[in-house]
Amino acid sequence: MRGWTALAAMAMLAGCNGQPVPEAANVAATATPAPGGYIAKVLALPPRQLNGVLYRAIDDAKQPCQGIVEATRQADRKGKPVWAVRCVDGSAWLIALGDDGMADVTGIKGTPGG
Repeated sequence: MRGWTALAAMAMLAGCNGQPVPEAANVAATATPAPGGYIAKVLALPPRQLNGVLYRAIDDAKQPCQGIVEATRQADRKGKPVWAVRCVDGSAWLIALGDDGMADVTGIKGTPGG
């Protein structure tokens, strides 16, 4: 959970007042996924399927989320792609995916899930 402060602050500012995050806030990937690895497969998914993967990560972490409203790619962290996710219930999460299929799910402070 260390080091997430900057990402959390960015995500909170981006999601203030329920305003959508501008496309310019999306960050290009910096990690080089293994060809055919889990991350490469996830990055190739269309948005609805990606939301399904991110929702499953939240659900598997036993955190509340009734459905994903928005998922925005953030800067990679330690070689893992990261998404800021906002749920229907107002909770917000940062999700980092590893090539082993494991996800780190962190609540963003100031939200019902944080």
